[in-house]
Amino acid sequence: MDSLLQPGHAAAVLHPSVQAHAGTQTWTYAAQLLRLPGFAAAMASYCAAMVEPPGLSWPTDKVFAQKLRYIVSFVLIGHHARWLRSGGEPPTLAALQRAAPASARQVAAFVGALRLGGYVIATRDAGDRRALLLRPSMALLQEIARSPLAFLEASERLAPPPRPCAGRLRAEADSLSDWLGRSSERFHAGDILFAPFPSIVRFTEYDCGYPVLTAVFGAHYAALTATAAPALLSYGALAERFRVSRQHIGNIFSEAERRGWFSVSDRGRVAAVSPALVREFETWAVGQMAHYRLLAEEISLPD
Repeated sequence: MDSLLQPGHAAAVLHPSVQAHAGTQTWTYAAQLLRLPGFAAAMASYCAAMVEPPGLSWPTDKVFAQKLRYIVSFVLIGHHARWLRSGGEPPTLAALQRAAPASARQVAAFVGALRLGGYVIATRDAGDRRALLLRPSMALLQEIARSPLAFLEASERLAPPPRPCAGRLRAEADSLSDWLGRSSERFHAGDILFAPFPSIVRFTEYDCGYPVLTAVFGAHYAALTATAAPALLSYGALAERFRVSRQHIGNIFSEAERRGWFSVSDRGRVAAVSPALVREFETWAVGQMAHYRLLAEEISLPD
């Protein structure tokens, strides 16, 4: 990958919203990934991965596929990873409540649900028996890493490394936790990956809104690459896949059409996608690819 890290002109090809960050390593590398042949195929593979049914019986789409709950989970993982790596503040519920962008009651209720679902393990702190340390289970790590790993795999498809990282990360809890934890730390140090993309972030505010968006873009890239769409875009099919109501899917589609982002035909096919949204989504996606690829190269992975 070193040859791809030469200085480039990121602002010339990326969405204008990231122009202020174009000189960073992440966005310089992202611009170069965006220029590589096979980008549409890599995007198609990412979208297909994101609409695959979950392997777990617990309704993880409903629990994690919403911005606030996802971020709380990400912060929890980040706290535990940082504590393991360098000590400092223990990963307790109180620490999470101070850091997460939600009320203390919301965080406590969500962590309680995660513990009941087996996604978080609480153990007594040896130094303070009154404190409970929150540890993410492998199931939580894999669920929160679903999109990051799919982005990493897409980057490795575009620019194959000597030793691919995605498969090794997927199988090793400590490395996966460290990788996600470092991402959380970068986000809190400076948000250059989410704030520039208000349209994409808007979808994450709906339950399952982002997976629905990837289903739409999966159909878009399938048409470009002459492959099968990963999901039928009918209200019924998407409602069943993401365990929400048909009305909920209709609300997402109605807002998208009202804002001029995309429209879906009565036969469950993409009728139109705004070029502006395509550019925003592709810039968002390639930024994620670059971010997670660079982080993967920072950590020690098992052979």
